[in-house]
Amino acid sequence: VDDTRKDGVQACDQRGRGQDGPAALALAVADPDIELVQAVEYAAHPLQGKMVKDIEPEAQSEVKLTSQLEKGADVVIDFSSPDGTRVIAKRAEELGIALVIGTTAKDFAWRADIRKSSDKVPMIHAQNFSLGVNLMFKVAGQIAKALGDDFDMEIVEGHHNQKVDAPSGTAMGIAGGICDAVGKDIQKDLVYGREGQVGKRKRGEIGCHALRMGSEIGLHTVYYASNFERLEFTHRASSRDVFAAGAIKASKWINGKAAGYYEMTDVLGL
Repeated sequence: VDDTRKDGVQACDQRGRGQDGPAALALAVADPDIELVQAVEYAAHPLQGKMVKDIEPEAQSEVKLTSQLEKGADVVIDFSSPDGTRVIAKRAEELGIALVIGTTAKDFAWRADIRKSSDKVPMIHAQNFSLGVNLMFKVAGQIAKALGDDFDMEIVEGHHNQKVDAPSGTAMGIAGGICDAVGKDIQKDLVYGREGQVGKRKRGEIGCHALRMGSEIGLHTVYYASNFERLEFTHRASSRDVFAAGAIKASKWINGKAAGYYEMTDVLGL
């Protein structure tokens, strides 16, 4: 590893507008195996040029905010926006820097476009970095396969009132796990909310619904219901650090890997 620390990782964090970037900054600075070498924000950000420690009190680093990823990092951790991720992925390609991406969006074309960068650099693009959620992705599909279409399946996610996209990336990850397990098409077989005279529920459809309320960190429940019983499978995050900690773990794991697209299941050995 090209680093001043033994077995370490030189990391860049793209902060973005969410709440996970700042947490990742703090954990990266505190980790003895990571050296924070860059922090990136969009060019017009009012805090451009300020030191990280002056922006995020829990991240005591004198690294200054810059507007573009530069040489010197082994891995870039990105929690930003779809447009920001597109820019950082292309720049990482040019510089040969591994990508750990936590930006989420329902836009399937955007996700496919971002994935193209894995042809040139190693990439993990996770819908969620928590161990529990990644287990949920897998187990939700196993339950769906075991129960079959005799059970109606509905996914309900809840987040804080500042979240700007819906449904959450985690909800889409759960839906993807279910669709893969039972042979459904995530782009065709999901129903996003219901309103008006929608008719009777179609056999085999999967509902997906979003709640925005207060300071909820992350709540995801899959309902499996027949005419005789109901199973509820729930994950609830109790700290935002669970997502940042997973991104840090992923950055250590992917450093030095060959170009390619990797999953959090690879990192966690699931």
